[in-house]
Amino acid sequence: MHVHDSAGLRSRLTGNDAIRLLELIGLCLSCHSEEDFISIFPKIGELFPFDFAIAVLGGLDKSHGVVPVHTVNISFPGEWISEYQLKNYHQEDSIVLESFRSFDVQTWSVARKNLFRKKEITSLGMDFGMRECCTHGSKPMAGRNHGSMFCFSSAVMKCTSRHRAVLDVLTPHLHMVLSDIYRKNSHLDGSMVLSAREKEVLEWLKQGKSSWEIAAILKISERTVNFHVGNIIQKLGVVNRAQAVAVAARSGLIDIN
Repeated sequence: MHVHDSAGLRSRLTGNDAIRLLELIGLCLSCHSEEDFISIFPKIGELFPFDFAIAVLGGLDKSHGVVPVHTVNISFPGEWISEYQLKNYHQEDSIVLESFRSFDVQTWSVARKNLFRKKEITSLGMDFGMRECCTHGSKPMAGRNHGSMFCFSSAVMKCTSRHRAVLDVLTPHLHMVLSDIYRKNSHLDGSMVLSAREKEVLEWLKQGKSSWEIAAILKISERTVNFHVGNIIQKLGVVNRAQAVAVAARSGLIDIN
């Protein structure tokens, strides 16, 4: 059990909290798939109420930019993810950057108060009912290169000292599961990852087509194309369209020629 200050944690957690945390840790230990991982979060919500959650495995590159390698969207709105990724906000979002630097608790309200966060990034969250968010991370485990960030958001949320204690205890176990899922998925056949429509969009991205052009070709809306692109980027663990095409070609998802 990961504990920064055991005496402090005991003062913030009740006996019932401790029992529930042990149950959650047990569920983490029995996780074998992404579906198992996602199924844990409603139970977390009984201890730490939230409406939206997302888990990101990654780190910082040499220029201190965020490099996500695997994302599991628990319940964040798909359109929010698409817009966030399309505008490359993860490279400008102070919450994300600091999460992968310190792996400590961050909240949107503190970032806004101290003018650390761009207004347009905060506004995007509010458009989807996410007025507050609490993130916590875990440093890379021995022998592995990636840390993690777990975001919990809601229209109304308080990240109290008790909630921080819950995340302090639970986050390292969630990180272990997320890291193991990534290692397993990195060896899977890529054809099991993307839908037929996502592969179709990828083929047109390879041809250098814009979202507007793909929308016209497939007779769907440009917003829907961007939604598919966001899903592709998330599933392949890349940061932009060019990387998505490169990874897909290398994995055999699309023809290199």
